[in-house]
Amino acid sequence: MEDMTRTGKNENDATATATRHPIRRHLKWIIPVVVAGALGAAWALLPSNGGDDEAAATAASLDLEEVVITDLAEVTTFSGTLGFAEGDPITSGVAGTLTAAASEGAVISEGDILFTIDDEPVPLLLGDTTVWRDMGYLPELEALAPRISGTVTWIAEEGATLQQGDILMKVDDQPVVVLYGDIPAYRSLQRGGEGIDVRQLQDALHALGYDPDGDMEADGEFTWITQAYVEDWQADVGASDDGRVGLGEIVFVAGPFTIESLDVEVGSQVGGSAVADISFASEATEGGDVLALEQALVRLGFDDDGAMTVDGVFDEQTRAAVIAWQASIGADDDGVVSPGEVVFLPQSVRISDRLADPGATVNPGTSILATSSYESVVTVDLPASDQAALEEGDRVVIVLPDNTEVSGMVSYKAETATLSSQGGATFDVIVVLDDLAAAEGLDQAPVDVDVVTDRADGVMAVPVTALVALAEGGYAVEVEQADGSTRLVAVDPGMYADGLVEVTSDGLQAGDRVVAP
Repeated sequence: MEDMTRTGKNENDATATATRHPIRRHLKWIIPVVVAGALGAAWALLPSNGGDDEAAATAASLDLEEVVITDLAEVTTFSGTLGFAEGDPITSGVAGTLTAAASEGAVISEGDILFTIDDEPVPLLLGDTTVWRDMGYLPELEALAPRISGTVTWIAEEGATLQQGDILMKVDDQPVVVLYGDIPAYRSLQRGGEGIDVRQLQDALHALGYDPDGDMEADGEFTWITQAYVEDWQADVGASDDGRVGLGEIVFVAGPFTIESLDVEVGSQVGGSAVADISFASEATEGGDVLALEQALVRLGFDDDGAMTVDGVFDEQTRAAVIAWQASIGADDDGVVSPGEVVFLPQSVRISDRLADPGATVNPGTSILATSSYESVVTVDLPASDQAALEEGDRVVIVLPDNTEVSGMVSYKAETATLSSQGGATFDVIVVLDDLAAAEGLDQAPVDVDVVTDRADGVMAVPVTALVALAEGGYAVEVEQADGSTRLVAVDPGMYADGLVEVTSDGLQAGDRVVAP
């Protein structure tokens, strides 16, 4: 890597046009100065006995430059490569057969399919997260087995959601009713009985409106009042209103449930075995991964009506959006997003190579696609000694092979250095161009990256060659007088750049002319 300093200047407070000089950063200029003793210098610069004509002749032979107000900038140049930055490979999250994969050179944007495994698509979504768990409004599944024997004469449909008081099925034309409770129905309930299951029955009767005056105390004791309300309830549901709840006439469940699948049909014989698989809604999945999913669904247009709250909570509205999205890409529209079913990346990617071909057997962790940045970027191996020269967000100038200059910004800088085979340490840096069209047709092209490492704006400056090093210490410049003679004026040098040096002095001002050999 070659460091170079580049600055610009002009007069009358204008910022200079940039020129390039092969000077190492942080090194002082080697200044050609005149060393003069105080007395000798003064004697040499005084006008001779020849008078004004001799002074004028002397002034005419001098190289004079004006003192200017300008901006000085120190620019460090690093070598870079313009092309597509290599990214991490995309791996499979599930086992199966790779049935399709994106082609080399394809740019995959959000919502596009990266590959399919067993014909199940794996799309790209944008976000700084990974899918490490099932995301969904996940049901708790269990088998429902009423303790009743006979012939099924009616049963609720798959997909139906049943609540307290609903009829699950009829056996020998007698209803099996859903009631809420934590203790399963395991015995007949009748007058004189007591227990938690009796209290669950009393709570259900209260909830269903069969004790409007509050006469029945839900104390777990099956009294005549409880029996009276049971008879009313039985009459309403079409059961034998004998005030006795026989085993199998009710099922106690934790709450509302959905029939996921039926194990029996009308005409089937039952005798206490499972008749259906049911699901209960559990707590929704919450977290940053859910938030990233919701944000992606909004960007892809699957919440046009605004029903979904983008809050990182996977509720029924999120599930509806997921199902619609899954159906649109040909995925299993179960409303659940599981590990391996989607890939989250911070941005779109360009496929640089296929690492596995369709037909291959893959497992979780198998690399399938090699990636690179989807837009041209400049990569810089920043020497560790210059670690502080570039930081994320810094503005830079990229000099293309044809000397065209394009502005850009540092978008990434590695936090740790990489050791080269030669033993040097460098930090990976990525620069994005403001005008991508300028890089069209270029790949793996060598470029220079110029960054301003120091600057001084609106300062007074003179040519470096105007400085005179005094024998007693310090610096001065020779200033032209009105009569053509010159005199020494002490100055304090500051920043050096592009043949100029910043100076401060009480005896010097812009427009003065100084000797600059």
